[in-house]
Formats: sequence, C-alpha cells, structure tokens
Amino acid sequence: MKLTGYLIFEVCRDCNLGDVHPRCPNRHPQRYGTLPVDEPLSDDKIVSIARAMYMEHGFRGRVGWHYYNEPLMDAERMFLLMERITVQVPQASFVLWTNGTLLPEDENMELFRRFDEIHVTDYRLSATPVWHVAALVAVQPKTRVHAWGLDDRLRAIGDQVSYKPCHRMFTEFIIDYFGNVHLCCFDWQGFGSIGNVRADSLPGLIQKWREVRRQIGVPEMDADSPDVCLHCKMRSVGITNFVPVAALAARQYVRGETR
Repeated sequence: MKLTGYLIFEVCRDCNLGDVHPRCPNRHPQRYGTLPVDEPLSDDKIVSIARAMYMEHGFRGRVGWHYYNEPLMDAERMFLLMERITVQVPQASFVLWTNGTLLPEDENMELFRRFDEIHVTDYRLSATPVWHVAALVAVQPKTRVHAWGLDDRLRAIGDQVSYKPCHRMFTEFIIDYFGNVHLCCFDWQGFGSIGNVRADSLPGLIQKWREVRRQIGVPEMDADSPDVCLHCKMRSVGITNFVPVAALAARQYVRGETR
C-alpha cells in the first residue's frame, strides 16, 4: 500500500448539504447499490485496519474521514478515532476534506491542528457559505480551499467501453460507512467493490486491490477489468500529488521502474 495516498473511512453516513446538491450520491436511494448495509463499521475495526495498514502493509499516506458524507457531522467520533489510531501508530497522519459549513467558532479551532492536511470544498452555492476558514488557516497553514462546481458523477458510468488507463486507485483506498471497499469515489454504488472489511481478510482485500489497480492502470486498461471501470467517463490519468512520497512511488511504478 506504499503507492496509495489516502486510507479513507466514511466516519458518518450523512451530509448536511445532501438536500442542496441534487447531483451528489449522498441522498440517492441506490447510494450503496447491492452492497451490504446491515451493520456500520465499528471504531475497533477502523483502528485495527489503520494499524495494520501502517504496520504490516507499508502504507505511508494519510487517514481521512470523508466519502459521500460530511465528516464534521460526527466530529466527536472522528477526533476520538484519531486519538486511538495515534496511540497505536504514532507516525499516523490525517487529512480532512470538508464542505466547510460546520467549522467551529475560532476558540474551538485548536483541535484541527491534529490534521496534517486540510481541504475545504467551496461549491460556490449561495446556500453553502464557507465559514471560519481564516481561523482554520491560522491553526493549520496547510489548508486549501477549492472552488469546485458539482460534477455529474451520478452519470459517471457511460455506454461506451474505453481502454484508456485510470490511476485513481493510487489516490485512495476507500472504506464506506458499512465496511465496503470501493475502487474509487466515482463507483459510488460499489459495482466494482472487491469486498467488505468485516467479512473478508484485509490481506486478501489488498491483494485484490493491487490486481485491479494493475488491470486498469498499467499500461492500459485490460479487457478483463471491472465493467464499471471500462465504462467510466471520469477516469483519472494523472496521479495526484497530495501525499508526495506515495505519488512518487506510484509514478515510478506506472513507468515500470519498480515492477
């Protein structure tokens, strides 16, 4: 997992802007497709996975709490998990992606020093102002505000097959609120899911992850790649540089220097 930038846990189910963003999967009735949603992932399981990723599987990136949720809707759980993971893995680092609307008042901002990297997405909607960002930057200078519009990822899967490679899996290993592993954020229904961390062993899931990543990214997409990837209209050819050490290793791998 040394090639992967983020280990993402969906720390809560909801987003406070779910009704404002009509093209976001958060409130979609088929958000999880046919994936198991009978039991949320426990805190103990999250901590054990984070520890194993760092200590046993070579992960060098950052742990994050977002997916199609707003992590600050359960900030208490998020910060407690960060404390527990740090006890188990002192070298662990953390990233926060947030829509910014639930940031606390200035005097309560000190907790955010625990993050090594913070991203605030400003969707530029009149109903979603971004509050207290200046105070956040004062606490963590590595804060970036992204003025992004809404893409139409509800329709990310098209009719045409393409063998153009995708390197999105080098960015993040996503585990949703119920423990399902998603190949990327564009497969929000989990059609290409490789399994669930509550039912399947982490080493086995990582092995499957690496195989799919090879199929879709080096040097072009294989014909036996997941169907959802072959039909995706939002594949990423570039490798994100959010975690430089992982990004450099991923680029070397794609160029064939470390395979």
